[in-house]
Amino acid sequence: MTSVKISTTEELLAVLPHQLGHRPEQCVAIIMVTDRVLGPVARIDIPPEKDVGPTAEHLLESLGRVRPQAAMLVGHDTVPGESRSLLRALHKGMVAAGIGIIDHVVVRDGRWWGWCCRPGDELDGLLAEHVDGHPLPDEATVPAVAEFIARGSAPLASRDELGALVAEDPAVSHGVGDALANLGERFDDEIDAEGVLPCGTRDDEERGGACRSECDCCDSWGDDDDEGEEERAAREAALDEALSRIRARIRELDRVPDLWAQVLAPVGERGDTFAVSDDEVARLAHSLVDKEWRDSLVAWMSPVMFPLDLVDDASRALLGEHVPAGPTTTSEQSEVVLRRVLHVATRIPDEFALEAAAMCTVAGCVAWGVGNGATAGDAAERALRVHPGYTLAGYLSQMVHHQMRPRHPWSEVAA
Repeated sequence: MTSVKISTTEELLAVLPHQLGHRPEQCVAIIMVTDRVLGPVARIDIPPEKDVGPTAEHLLESLGRVRPQAAMLVGHDTVPGESRSLLRALHKGMVAAGIGIIDHVVVRDGRWWGWCCRPGDELDGLLAEHVDGHPLPDEATVPAVAEFIARGSAPLASRDELGALVAEDPAVSHGVGDALANLGERFDDEIDAEGVLPCGTRDDEERGGACRSECDCCDSWGDDDDEGEEERAAREAALDEALSRIRARIRELDRVPDLWAQVLAPVGERGDTFAVSDDEVARLAHSLVDKEWRDSLVAWMSPVMFPLDLVDDASRALLGEHVPAGPTTTSEQSEVVLRRVLHVATRIPDEFALEAAAMCTVAGCVAWGVGNGATAGDAAERALRVHPGYTLAGYLSQMVHHQMRPRHPWSEVAA
């Protein structure tokens, strides 16, 4: 959530696309303000008339959890009156909840109409001199917008384009898929060089993938009446050794702290030069199989989401060594990290469900921490689509759906 100096309805309208991440259309947005700090912003598509009541009820329930002191209602219409019913239902509910109404605005065809255009505090009718409303401001003239741009903000043209920020990009994901497959093969070779495990525990083509009843390599893997005691003992010893290597390999999973240090690095004087190869993306994604490491990274990227005091000692030591700047302490720093994690997420193929779900969930947690509900929701949606049982993505999805904001603001983290 970003703190900028704003004093007029025009300025709030100018920064709204930067808060949402895209140019709004056919939707209603609620810009919330608490203690003179802007954000978060709730946005929803304009529903059919029959669904206005339930939609307003859900939004008001979510607002009750956030408990803003004040908010501005903005309806983006393509035809006159398109957002009227939902705006009025929300207005009535917010007044009843004690939320101050900053303004009640309709935007259409590059112009806006607010309370200044209406007689008194009425929602109906327009003053003769304001029938044509006001032109939307030139963003280049709004200082608050300049602050967002300086932090790397560049609103996309539509909500669909925003959704693409977290979706797999087939144009760049193929190489990462090959790299992830190679990682799996190397893992198999490391833990079972002697080939003593049944093919159901391995994933290489040489053994045919999952174990099948007609699989020749497994027909002789079980008990063999003709096997002597020495042969049986040797086989069992080899199996024990392979299983030990599995346990050790899982414990020593490469967390690639050097690569994560690049993700977490501050922006240099020449701007953000973050770049990683296909192999590096695969290694970053594979490291998130370790849930303690995944959660520790989220805490480092977004301390408002996961408390730093819950980071395990091993992860804290690795991050402390490789990220000397320490955890992010502002939403602006976290937004930089988010852009990098999203870049990585789009390069992971959906077929590698665990890795894709893990990276999307990390991105979603960081997005929610900076008040980017649209991206957080998109990230959780992709994670659950490719891996329906991914627990943390399920929790994140519920947080977004019910507008359960982080308990601690960024101001407390910085302090």
